[in-house]
Amino acid sequence: MYSSVTDMISRFGQTEMIRLTTPPDQEMETVHADLLTRALVEASALIDSYLRARYTVPVVDVLPEITRAAAMLARYDLSLGEAREPSEQTRLARKEIIEWLERLHDGKAVLDIITAPPGDDSFAFAITRDPIYT
Repeated sequence: MYSSVTDMISRFGQTEMIRLTTPPDQEMETVHADLLTRALVEASALIDSYLRARYTVPVVDVLPEITRAAAMLARYDLSLGEAREPSEQTRLARKEIIEWLERLHDGKAVLDIITAPPGDDSFAFAITRDPIYT
């Protein structure tokens, strides 16, 4: 996971995380970490689906922008359903993250990490030369 329950609480506040993780038929008393963790796992998987074209995933040295992206995506997902709708701010944040991920996927943006793209772990190369026998 690129973000954690603690990251989410520090970024958005405990009240917001309680509100987003509490089912409608329950009292809003505590953050339901299992629901929050599931949203973070799904957000991380979505990020990996974009990064996979150019980076080895999962990213080991997680940059702040990846942590932020996972948090924003998870918040959006938690805002859906059960008589909830994401705010305009949440929708715009998700849209911004998806556009950034698309730029990363297309090579129009880069992450400042040292890694080889998938498949570049071979040192083999081919040399073409004229045939010996004709």
